[in-house]
Amino acid sequence: MIDFELYRIFVAVAKEENITKASAKLNISQPAVTKQIKNLEKQLTLKLFDRKSKGLSLTAEGKELYAKVKNSIEELNRIDELLTKEKFINIGTHNHMGSCIFGDVINKYCLKYPNVKLNLICEETSEMMKKLKNEELDIVFSKRNNKDILNEIKYIKLGYLHDVIIASKESPFARKKLTIENIEDQIIYAPRTYAQSVERIKELTHGKNLNLRNSSYKTILELASSGKVLGLITREYVDKNDLKKFNLVEVKTTIELGKIEFGIYINSNKFKELNDLIKIIKEYFKES
Repeated sequence: MIDFELYRIFVAVAKEENITKASAKLNISQPAVTKQIKNLEKQLTLKLFDRKSKGLSLTAEGKELYAKVKNSIEELNRIDELLTKEKFINIGTHNHMGSCIFGDVINKYCLKYPNVKLNLICEETSEMMKKLKNEELDIVFSKRNNKDILNEIKYIKLGYLHDVIIASKESPFARKKLTIENIEDQIIYAPRTYAQSVERIKELTHGKNLNLRNSSYKTILELASSGKVLGLITREYVDKNDLKKFNLVEVKTTIELGKIEFGIYINSNKFKELNDLIKIIKEYFKES
C-alpha cells in the first residue's frame, strides 16, 4: 500500500529545499520530517536528496520522482483542504421560529457536517428576502407569502403553524374551555404579527367587549403567568421549558384560531451541504 504521507512530505521538502521550512509548512517536527525522508529513500532504495550546507537539492532520481508525483500530491492537498475547510450556511429566520422549530434539525445536521457552521440570522421577512436574493442568505425559514415567490426564489412547503391561547395554571381557563361567550371582557395579549388570529377572534365575537393588546413573546408569557390575562401565541414557537418556567398551559377552546402555512425559501445557487440541510429539514417535518 502506498503511503501518501511520505510523498506529501517529500514534495514539500523538494519545494522548500530545506527541512526546517518544510517542517514549518507541514506543521511536523524537523526530526519527523528527516525520518520520513529516510524511510522513503529506504523504501525506494534511492537517494533522493543531496545534503548541502545551506539545505538540500534533489538528486537525478529525486528530480524524476518529483516530476511524477508533484501534481498528484498537490491535487490531494487541495481535496484535503476542501474537506477540512470550515464552511458557512446563513439561515434567515424569525426569533422563536429558529430556536424552537429548527433546534433538532440543526443538531442533526451538525453531527453530520461538523465543519459547516450554521449562522441563524433573525430579521424581518422583507429584509431576509432581500438578502436571499442578493445571496447574503442561503435559505430563509418563514411563513408563506406569495409575493416573495419569484422566478429566482424557490419555496418548499413544510407544514402549518397553529395559534393557541395560553393561561396561567391558576387561571379559571386552565380548567374550562374558552368560548365565544366567555372570551368577552378578557384581556388578550398577542404579537403585532398575529393579525390573522386577532381578526378571526374579532369576527367571531363581532368585536364585543374585547381587549386585545400587543406585546413581545417573552412579555406575553410573563403577563399570562400573572393569571389576570391570556396570551395568544404560536404553538410551534413555544419552548416547553418556558411553559413550565412561567407555570402556563395551553387553553382548550371552541374558537377556531388561525393556522398559517410555513416553509423554506432558497435561491437557485445551491451546493451539496445546503442540499443536504434542505433534505434533513424536509425529512424532519415529514416525520413530525
